[in-house]
Amino acid sequence: MLTKWKYSFLLVACSCGTDIHQLTDGWGRATFPLVPGHEFIGPVTAVGDAVTELKVGDRVGVSPVSRSCGTCVECTSSHGQLCPTRVPTYCGVYKGSPTYGVRLQASWAVKIPENIPDEEGAPLLCAGITTFAPFKHENINENSSVGVVGIGGLGHLALQWARAKNCKRVIAVSSSKAKAAEATELGATDFIALQDGIPSEYLKSVDYLLVCGSGKSTDWNQLITLIKNHGKLILMDVPEQPLSISPTLLVYSHISIVGTFVGSNDDLKEMLALASEKGVRPWIQRVGNSLDEVNRGIQTVLDGKARYRVVICGQGRESN
Repeated sequence: MLTKWKYSFLLVACSCGTDIHQLTDGWGRATFPLVPGHEFIGPVTAVGDAVTELKVGDRVGVSPVSRSCGTCVECTSSHGQLCPTRVPTYCGVYKGSPTYGVRLQASWAVKIPENIPDEEGAPLLCAGITTFAPFKHENINENSSVGVVGIGGLGHLALQWARAKNCKRVIAVSSSKAKAAEATELGATDFIALQDGIPSEYLKSVDYLLVCGSGKSTDWNQLITLIKNHGKLILMDVPEQPLSISPTLLVYSHISIVGTFVGSNDDLKEMLALASEKGVRPWIQRVGNSLDEVNRGIQTVLDGKARYRVVICGQGRESN
């Protein structure tokens, strides 16, 4: 027997770059119709009988993963986001009817610290965890030199994590000088505008190069010259084009390429705790939750004018 559930719609959702790739089917794997949005915050409106860590009314956040098996090697090693049977927050196919909320595994609903507002917390649940996880798992610390490529939705948070981790050198890398002042405010100690080339002083200058933005015109071989011997190129965004990299640049310098996909529920909790303590916050632009406002926000992202996350704000509907 079906029963009616009364759900308060989650208060805040963030327009992530992934949503744009899905809306345009740039990656070729979108499932239509779809309702994009995978980093959002709202109140718990109901809990299952076995749930003990959450209660109705708790303010929680949801990341791109909403369920994992809990028993596989990935789940039991704190990498639940890589679970082979994980359930994405959207783009799945399920039988059912329209709802005004989201159901998910309790372990993937993370409490939001009191000093982080909804609008600023939502982007941390995808962009924040994506850029935080490499600092944890690669042990990037005060002895590390870090380069951040692409000062956008991901990159502006990566700069803040580097500052929070007291990295000894933080080099922001952008296509032009337009964001130089903002990059410094976000934590960069140095700035490279690729339109002017890479000054010789920056060759082999970083232990880790975090690629937070790339595209058709990205010169990967040029970027690799920034990395020290034994260093790592860490991919955080997913370009729609294949990478073109000379193997000799990797082989003769012992450089590794590493991919990173969001984070586990443990990573999410650690990330939010550090953001709360160190004041890591996204720079946001708010839009309302009407279709016109949402589409305006999407267009802002498409036009490359977001500084640096567009956040949908406002109390949503309730089911009858």
